[in-house]
Amino acid sequence: MKKTILLSICFFMIGCSLSGIAQANNRKALKNVVIPKLEVYYFHFSVRCTTCHAVEDNSKSALTALYPENVKTGEYVFKAINLDEAASKSIAKKLGVGGQTLLVVHGDVKIDLTSKVFLYAQDPIRIKAEIKKAVERVLSR
Repeated sequence: MKKTILLSICFFMIGCSLSGIAQANNRKALKNVVIPKLEVYYFHFSVRCTTCHAVEDNSKSALTALYPENVKTGEYVFKAINLDEAASKSIAKKLGVGGQTLLVVHGDVKIDLTSKVFLYAQDPIRIKAEIKKAVERVLSR
């Protein structure tokens, strides 16, 4: 009888240890999972006009105002990229960009907002609305 109880306790303790190891391995695996960031890219050239600066400033402000926690954690990022710099060539090629462009990108999904944001360059409220719609669309796909 004592042997049966002792064996039961041993098996129980071994089971608990193995369970703890499995949970630790699952936590490590979850840390290695890469969740694609939501990225808002503003591609521009070195020579820029007032409208170009307004598009960049208003788009960046809109993303930060709409999603402050996501921006703070780095889950959502705004990147201004100068197309005249050699380092920007690979990302521009990857995204199919050849000129001034504003893109919202999440994984393989991208939405080009260039024509709308340049039309509304001096209207931060309209740019904010367009950014919000684009973010919702890329996240829903």
